[in-house]
Amino acid sequence: MSNDNNRDNGLVSGIILITIGIIALMATFFDFEIVWEELAKLWPVFIIIFGISILPLNKIMKSISVILLILISCVLYYNNVNDDEFSSGSFSYEMIDDDVDVQEFSEPYKTEVETAEVQISYGAGSLFLSPPVDYLVKATNASNYIVQDFSVAYEKNNAEIKFEGSNNVNMNDNDFKSNNFNIALNENPIYDFEINLGACNMNFDFSKYKVSELDVNGGACNIDIKLGDLYGTTKVDLQTGMSDIKIGVPSGSGCRIECESVLSSKDFDGFDKKSANVYETQNYISASKHINIKFEGAISDFEIYQY
Repeated sequence: MSNDNNRDNGLVSGIILITIGIIALMATFFDFEIVWEELAKLWPVFIIIFGISILPLNKIMKSISVILLILISCVLYYNNVNDDEFSSGSFSYEMIDDDVDVQEFSEPYKTEVETAEVQISYGAGSLFLSPPVDYLVKATNASNYIVQDFSVAYEKNNAEIKFEGSNNVNMNDNDFKSNNFNIALNENPIYDFEINLGACNMNFDFSKYKVSELDVNGGACNIDIKLGDLYGTTKVDLQTGMSDIKIGVPSGSGCRIECESVLSSKDFDGFDKKSANVYETQNYISASKHINIKFEGAISDFEIYQY
């Protein structure tokens, strides 16, 4: 009887080792990423397997039970990873002249991604948005002062892309040189942007992207934005300090501006004033695409032009 139990336990152990080996091979030779945080949640499975091994069942029943348990565990793992998948993406560092570090970030595009939220925080420097790429996101940060942390999280058909900047504590004020951040995205998803700036130059051409919402919070900034007409309604919310802001909108899109500013100059060529703080293009009602802009600021130059 003891020899039978040992043989049964050996069979169960063999099935477990074979399963682990198959998973390791898939992770090594195929595009199969193991999310260890999710895998660790399956620890109760080992207790159940141990319980099966000591039950007075024949070898066939034990084997079937263990195989079914492994299959159920795989389904639970797969569903959990796909419902809330997290990726740190890929990034690298490179030293260039004048002790400036270059960080390179990238994340492959997944066809199931339909919407994306992009969050960017940057203290001081210049930011650029480049034309679309095949990746979900590609970006570079060239700086000896600001270090960017990059992450991508997935939930169903949505991707959350985050760039959070922090100062390099090893640098003295006298070591500060220049900071340049450049990002490019995939053209397919519909995007919501949240951009938080300190004292920055921002040059973003959104005309090749589908933009649902754009929120920009800044201090003393020079902002140059070009919006497109690839999405039905684009909502823009700008809150800045002493800034120079220039926004281009397509002439075929109906545009509405709500502007609450103090000691600021406004240049809204082609817009009709509807009330004290509201301006609209003549085609706002009839246009099929709309851009709604809300601006709050002080001591700023604010220009919106049609192209």
